[in-house]
Parts: sequence; structure tokens; C-alpha cells
Amino acid sequence: MNNQITELKKLEDFKNVYRVFSGPPYNEKYTEEELEEIFKEYQQKGYIYGAFADEKCIGMIVLERGAKADQPVKFQDEKVMYLADIAVLDDYRRLGLGNQLMIYGVMQSRALGYERLYMRTLENGSMSYNIARRIGFKQIPDAFQNVERERMNGTVETMKNIFLEIDLKSLNRDSLQQGMRMIKPNTDKERELI
Repeated sequence: MNNQITELKKLEDFKNVYRVFSGPPYNEKYTEEELEEIFKEYQQKGYIYGAFADEKCIGMIVLERGAKADQPVKFQDEKVMYLADIAVLDDYRRLGLGNQLMIYGVMQSRALGYERLYMRTLENGSMSYNIARRIGFKQIPDAFQNVERERMNGTVETMKNIFLEIDLKSLNRDSLQQGMRMIKPNTDKERELI
């Protein structure tokens, strides 16, 4: 697979990938208008990068500048980036693309001059949790947030989220390579993606 990560500019590419959150384990419900709103907000507050294979967007990572005021995390005077979302289309999961996107997000945040990258995630049932932990993210102690979302079946469910962070100032090539080795790709195709 020949894939490339670059700025994601097209709303339709964004919608196509973002809809993975309507499947398990999230089963979140979004209208077309809500997806457009989310896309515009992400464009205004940060950066959207897509992974493309044969000109098709197959995954994405979204980074937002600064800490979010509605979250129970506090940072000193550091320049902080928030990893808002990471998603990979179902047919391209378990091939190392999520790993590649996460590492890209870490390196891009550092290249943009940020000192810390943090994210909110589910501790159980989230693919991003395992990837983040492997490449060096640590859980922020005592930082939890309950998030309510409407599900595809019309119910509203509350999910408990935790927060993870990585210190970009102390990040070095060796620590990232160690995290990449921990991923242990199983096939030649997976090794190409890392």
C-alpha cells in the first residue's frame, strides 16, 4: 500500500473517515450538518491531516492548538496541542496506519513548536489508547471526564474518558523508535506502514 499523510482539505474526505465513529465501540450519531460544523471547527482551531492511498482518504488525525477549557486538565505555561481525533477506515485497520498517524501527530506537534501533546480517550475499547501508550503517552493522574453522546439507536450514553499526555520537549528519536518497535508488525504490509 502506498499511502501519504498530508493536509486534509475536502469536507467529503473528512465525513467519510469521521463516520467510523458511528460504528463500534462508539456508535455515535451525527447529522450531515454536525459533520460540517465539526470540520469547520477543526479547521479554525487546528490542523487536519489525512492518510491517502491511491488518492482515497483512509484515515486522519486532528490536532487542536491549546488546551480545551471544558476539560479537567491544567497545564503550566507550556505550549500545548490537543489530539482531538484519530480515525482509520475499517478496511485499513490493523495494518499499522493508526500507529503511523499517531507518530505523525506527535512529530508534527513537535515540529510546530509545541511542548506537550495530550488527548482524551476511553481506557477500554479504544484503539488509540494502546497506540498512544506504546509510543510514550502517560496517563494524567486524576483527570477523568464523562462524555454524553447520542448513539445510533437513539439512546444517550455516558462514557468515562481518561487523559493521556506526552512531553514533546524530552522526546527523542530513540524513544519513538522504541515505541515503534513495540508495535511489532506481523506482516510485510504492516512493516511498510510503520
